[in-house]
Amino acid sequence: MQSTMRWLFALVAVFALAFGASACGSDDEEGDSGSAGAGIPEEFLGPSEPSDDATEGGDLKVIAAGDVDYIDPGASYYQFTYMINNAGHRQLLTWGPDDVEQATPDGAEDYPEVSDDGKTLTFTIREGMTFAPPVDREIVAADYEYAIERALLPGVANGYQSLYLSDIVGYEEAVKAGEEDPTGGAADIEGVTATDDRTLEIQLDEPSAYTIEQTMSLGISAPVPEEYAAELDAENPSTYGENVVYSGPYMVENDADGKLTGYTPGREIKMIRNPNWDSETDFRPAYVDTIEVQEGFEDTASATRKVISGEASISGDFVPPPNALKDAVENAEQGQVAVTPSGGNRYIGLNTTLPPFDNIDVRKAVIAIADREALRNTRGGELVGPVATHIIPPEFPGFEEAGGLEGDPELDYLANPNGDAELAAEYMKAAGYESGKCEGADCEITMVGDNVSPGKDTAEVFRSNLEELGFDVTFRPVDHTIMYTRFCSIPDQQPEVCPNVGWLKDFNDPQSMLQITFSGDAIDPENNSNWAQLDDPEINQQIEEASLVNDPEERLQAWGDVDKAIMALAPVVPWVWDNQVNVRSPDVDGVINKFNASWDLSYTSITGG
Repeated sequence: MQSTMRWLFALVAVFALAFGASACGSDDEEGDSGSAGAGIPEEFLGPSEPSDDATEGGDLKVIAAGDVDYIDPGASYYQFTYMINNAGHRQLLTWGPDDVEQATPDGAEDYPEVSDDGKTLTFTIREGMTFAPPVDREIVAADYEYAIERALLPGVANGYQSLYLSDIVGYEEAVKAGEEDPTGGAADIEGVTATDDRTLEIQLDEPSAYTIEQTMSLGISAPVPEEYAAELDAENPSTYGENVVYSGPYMVENDADGKLTGYTPGREIKMIRNPNWDSETDFRPAYVDTIEVQEGFEDTASATRKVISGEASISGDFVPPPNALKDAVENAEQGQVAVTPSGGNRYIGLNTTLPPFDNIDVRKAVIAIADREALRNTRGGELVGPVATHIIPPEFPGFEEAGGLEGDPELDYLANPNGDAELAAEYMKAAGYESGKCEGADCEITMVGDNVSPGKDTAEVFRSNLEELGFDVTFRPVDHTIMYTRFCSIPDQQPEVCPNVGWLKDFNDPQSMLQITFSGDAIDPENNSNWAQLDDPEINQQIEEASLVNDPEERLQAWGDVDKAIMALAPVVPWVWDNQVNVRSPDVDGVINKFNASWDLSYTSITGG
């Protein structure tokens, strides 16, 4: 009991996560492996399967601080959006609550048949699935073909297709057609073909079948009826998001023409049962009758109390702030607080294109001086997650291959989580600073970070570390969104240091943790997520080669080696692999989806229905 109470006192300092990305665990039903890697006592691990007495019926009320990014599944890319959309769509593959390395076949009958050369995937489409009103017809392979093709349209704004689909035959031509005529409708992709109603074939220029298969677990493969959506997609931006057709157990309320009446951006999302959904074709139980998402609860302490008291059912996109969480762990019933490894990380981005961080020895010195335990304490201490030593998080494919908890033993600047001033001075001397501290105009640097706690606290701790090393730091605290949209995610405007960045996996494969964040080919003029602006030819080549490995063991080793190679260049200061906290009402039988680290709306039920 004493160890649990110590953990509770640490837990009350957990602060809200700030991730805006898409979306880990184990096959162990008891969740023991979850506690091992992430420091979570078993009694606080969120259940990944419903209880034996879960019943149908009832209305689930979800409280959220913000909104989904896009209700259109082809554009969706936020963790919270996936929580909502996965209850309403039949992607080719879908992440079930306990899925770890592989998603579960959903719109597809089984995993794809992959050719020996790794260049052709063949999906067999499940029979008996029907679109919700107003389309009201059986779903066929052509609906999946169109869903993939429309995602290349500029008006759909998909955030990941350029990274994961570029090996498909005819991809470049389809992208070019969309850019030249953004209102001309989705261009045909030569390599994506519905050969008949039950067969979807994807042909590749490179043997990257594994990447394609994983990508088909995201919203990009939610079926879209072309005869209904083509006119909407001919607009730029597409208006399909205002008229989405659903295929899963739930749908957002709409009118006879398909216009969504149950979605008011920033205010509410009302989902009802899809009358055309056939439970015999789906692995999801879909217990509740309705799902009502109430948005705009920026006072997350009040939102937490509403959930814990039973005024609302479950938390949506927020993590309880410290005082509310303290009340919850002291007064709530056991099980109302659920903690799950997020499958994400937090690190400090060092702009490798600007002096003095264009010097690798300066970057190594900065990592060496960083007190990563103090940085983690700004989020609540050791049990919010382990101190990070590299990028791939615990309980995630490739973690051990990348060095496990200890990281690469050859990287001495990552060895001491409390910081090593002497080693930092040695690296500064190697960079040409005879005193062991930064001197000169290049040492006057700017750092742009969060203007509220806990992000602001993290930035202040790191500023202190930098000043200890001789840097003259100008810290500009701004709103978290502005930090990204005006500074850290705009390469031309990016400062020397971005202290409040991190990444949440796209899918359970190391490629989704490392490519978009460290490949030079992924650097975009806007909405850039390679915050180090790392553009190293050898790393780029290593990433490209790893993406083409399809053998599971060889693939994990290849990506583990990529992780090590990235950290050998010291582009970021990794400081925590964090966990996510969710809360539920006493009358809710909550089920956590390990992939998304959020409540699974299709598995969660109301006690007594």
